[in-house]
Amino acid sequence: MKHFVGVVLAALLLTLLVSAQSMDDKPKVVMAPIGKVELRAGASKDVNLDFRVGSEYHINSHTPKSPLLIPTVLKLDAQAPVALGDFKYPAGQDVAFAFTGDEKLNVYSGDFTIDAVLKAPANAAAGSYPVKGTLRFQACDHSACYPPRNLPVEFNVTVVK
Repeated sequence: MKHFVGVVLAALLLTLLVSAQSMDDKPKVVMAPIGKVELRAGASKDVNLDFRVGSEYHINSHTPKSPLLIPTVLKLDAQAPVALGDFKYPAGQDVAFAFTGDEKLNVYSGDFTIDAVLKAPANAAAGSYPVKGTLRFQACDHSACYPPRNLPVEFNVTVVK
């Protein structure tokens, strides 16, 4: 009986390892490190957030052509006194895939940048303030789409007088 339990546990462990490895093979979107972000009190500043979609994959743009497709959306929260303005998403590329026939999808692939506008009031105290959020996207390859994922996005903003 002990041998049977050991075999079952070993099989379960092997299954978990294979699952973890296959999860690593899923499409990846990564964010490039953000350099030092300084924001003068009373001013606003554009911050470029650079992302890369893994080769062989694409993600829907922020404005996909169908309401059935999941758009790429950046959500950020800034610690006061830093405030967020509008986001500027890049235009996607219209691409036809074997599974779409003549219909083209509006997608991001390779490198793309989303610009975030940061603001600080004139009376903002000097200091470092975190900005945290997520990039939500759905990745697909040439034959399948994967469940939507959230990529953590974090950086600090230094307010200076």
